[in-house]
Amino acid sequence: MLAKLSADSLVKIPRYQALFGKKPLNKKDQEEVSQIISSVDQSFPNRAEGVKFLSERAWEYVSEGKLDTATYRFNLVHALDSTSVEAYWGLGVVAFQRLDFPGAIELLGKGLQINPKLSIMRVDYAIVKLSCYLKNLDCGNLEEVDALLSQALQEDPSNANAWMKKSQVAFLQEKYELAWSYFHECRALDLTQLDLNFSQQLMEKMPDPKGIFK
Repeated sequence: MLAKLSADSLVKIPRYQALFGKKPLNKKDQEEVSQIISSVDQSFPNRAEGVKFLSERAWEYVSEGKLDTATYRFNLVHALDSTSVEAYWGLGVVAFQRLDFPGAIELLGKGLQINPKLSIMRVDYAIVKLSCYLKNLDCGNLEEVDALLSQALQEDPSNANAWMKKSQVAFLQEKYELAWSYFHECRALDLTQLDLNFSQQLMEKMPDPKGIFK
């Protein structure tokens, strides 16, 4: 039956909503979840290994664009361990991909409460806030984004993606020399994180002070 439903219909079913839609499961769904938890506990030496396995599979579904299945898997991770950062992180990323920015902010925020030192997730949180700003929504502004990225870089100065986003924020603030400085910090750390289309926009405002990009 589910195969015949549209994606919009799927996300209305509790198992395909973040944290099971924050509602108590009906008897049938609760029995299914309990059976899965029992099976995981029997298949792995400890609960942590089971959580890790389900989390890895869930992230694979995210990368494949199977957001409904990913949501269900992350819900199971949360059922196994309500303090799992991976569950909140994964569900936050899914919410973001579904353009549910407030939901993404709430879920990623809870993940950061559990592990406030996870620089990569804080950058994801900043990206959601930046998307809010770019879409003229009231869920984020440049000052918030910049502060989040600065904190992420305090936690991990080698986070190239954070430097790239800092560059974009500085560009939006019309601080072009600073944008170039952050851009080159990213370049020095990881070339794959560079947004070359963005560099073209930046060059239109100010030539590269280092003369590398022309």
